[in-house]
Amino acid sequence: MTGPSVRVRPLPVALLVLTCAVAVASVPPSAGLEPVVDTALYPLNAVALGGAGLLIRLRVPRHRVGLLLAGLGLAAALVELLEGYGYHDTWPAALTAQWAASWGSLVGAGSTATVLALFPNGRAAGRRWRWLPAFTVGATATAVLGAALSHANDDSYTFTRGGNPYALDGLDVLYTIGELAFAASLVLSVVSLVDRFRRAGGAERQQFKLIFWFACVLVVVGPAAAVDYNRSVVVQVAIALLVPLLPITICVAILRYRLYDVDVLIARTIVYAALTVLLAVAWGATALVLGALLGGGSAWVTAGATIAATAAVLPLRRRVQDGVDRAFRRARHHALARVEAYLEDLRAGRASADELEGLLRDVLCDPALELRLLLPGESPTPAVAGAGADGCVRTLVERSGVALAEVTHAVPAGEPLSDVLSRAGLAIEIARLQAEVRRRLAEVEASRARIVATTHEERRRLGRDLHDGAQQRLVSAGLALRHVQHQLGEQPAARDIEVVVTEIGGAIQDLRELAHGVRPARLDDGLELALRELAGRAPLPVQVQAALDPLPDAVVAAAYYVAAEALTNVVKHAVASTVELRASREDGELVLIVQDDGVGGAEPGGGSGLRGLADRVAALGGRLRLESPAGAGTTLTIRLPCAS
Repeated sequence: MTGPSVRVRPLPVALLVLTCAVAVASVPPSAGLEPVVDTALYPLNAVALGGAGLLIRLRVPRHRVGLLLAGLGLAAALVELLEGYGYHDTWPAALTAQWAASWGSLVGAGSTATVLALFPNGRAAGRRWRWLPAFTVGATATAVLGAALSHANDDSYTFTRGGNPYALDGLDVLYTIGELAFAASLVLSVVSLVDRFRRAGGAERQQFKLIFWFACVLVVVGPAAAVDYNRSVVVQVAIALLVPLLPITICVAILRYRLYDVDVLIARTIVYAALTVLLAVAWGATALVLGALLGGGSAWVTAGATIAATAAVLPLRRRVQDGVDRAFRRARHHALARVEAYLEDLRAGRASADELEGLLRDVLCDPALELRLLLPGESPTPAVAGAGADGCVRTLVERSGVALAEVTHAVPAGEPLSDVLSRAGLAIEIARLQAEVRRRLAEVEASRARIVATTHEERRRLGRDLHDGAQQRLVSAGLALRHVQHQLGEQPAARDIEVVVTEIGGAIQDLRELAHGVRPARLDDGLELALRELAGRAPLPVQVQAALDPLPDAVVAAAYYVAAEALTNVVKHAVASTVELRASREDGELVLIVQDDGVGGAEPGGGSGLRGLADRVAALGGRLRLESPAGAGTTLTIRLPCAS
């Protein structure tokens, strides 16, 4: 997108060239006859006026403020030249130069009111203020005529010998009327500016904020100039630099206001100005008190006042910053206040670190914002701190040199974002630690689940090997011996073979029970049949309620062994008459309940085997709950997550 074409305007260019020439020419006559500040800096003010006017006229050709500033620059340069020329009494027409300088400065002062009345679009602030520019011009002209043709300005420093040589008696009242009219025009221009600001919006409102910033600077420097201008070189330099700041501010406000965060500029100016004033008051008050106690000449007075002012810097700055943000930067103040409240809730356990991303989206008004926590071993995205391929900006959040997270946001990185992320740094660190703990726990649970699955598979393999290997070989050996026994008939050796076959049968039965303990064959037919078979072998009545869909093998095995251990505990410790065994599927979990009518009073750590059950359940990410009031039986509830 290309910017607007710039067409050279002869008049403002000629005015600027002439202004620069006159400003340069004003320096030699004034050198050594007035303060260096006046000689060096006030011609720069004239050039600043002319330059601002030229820039405005180049960009907005018909803008009246641009032409007015260009004219004011030439007038200011001429006044400087006339003042310098008038210092030399022996030069031709020196008195006339003094006379012209005495009223020429009023042209610039009066035109300032006209500039304010026309700011920022070169027109009056609506119909009700249409008359104001003409009134300011008339008031300025009246003041200029009064100064030029009366004795009211005789005591001015401009006249080095006597008073106004062109004064007419009886015209002092004209100067008084002009001064009053000028003061009124200045006040009315400010009022019109305020009225326009109240009705402005969008870009025009931002333009007014820049002028408001200049007013803040003027409020700080102006009183210092009124009190100590002649004795302080610092104040003189500050005023000399402040004068050209007005046309520069007006130019920036009209042409480039979008390039600046005006609210930040205003807020910082007010904070540092107020802090300076408060510290000066604190220093002066402390010095006054210590001076009264220790005597004015004591070095302890200065040291004590300085220490007091230094100690007050941080608390005063926080309070001033908070007040300024509350008044001028409400969005930032509200965002930081919400982050602080969230941190307090997080410390008190009333908030979760998982809410942080939503909070950042809300306070920064960016629904597309994403917070990616950088866990140990993870690196930031290469596009951090710059625009990514998706058009978003990624900002890296660090704390003590450690990369904590990266924030992907759709708005450019700026002070509100950096302030909020800086204030939320502790919350981001807590969220990162919690995420790291969750990852470690997930790894532990996954490891335990793999161990359980491996153990279950090993049990299955061992049971299959016992059934298909050693057990079948013993059966074959027993059948062979039976065959030999039948062939021997009633011989004594046949009786010995009978004893061996009986032992082989006992060994086969032992192997069957061992294989059954490693992994019941019924588990291949589902958990429901396995539980009913388990209940059938129990030495007391067990009621089974189960109607289950197929489940993962690891869940089936875990539920079976938990049920077997729970029934064993009931038989050993509960002194129960009946037991209920219920299994169901709820919300993606297998719920197994073992309930008896025994004596109750069971405790997880009491040696009842419940700790082993809890470990087995936890290995699969499940939960175990025990309810065992004394004398009222025991209810054991196990929940195991299972895939659908």
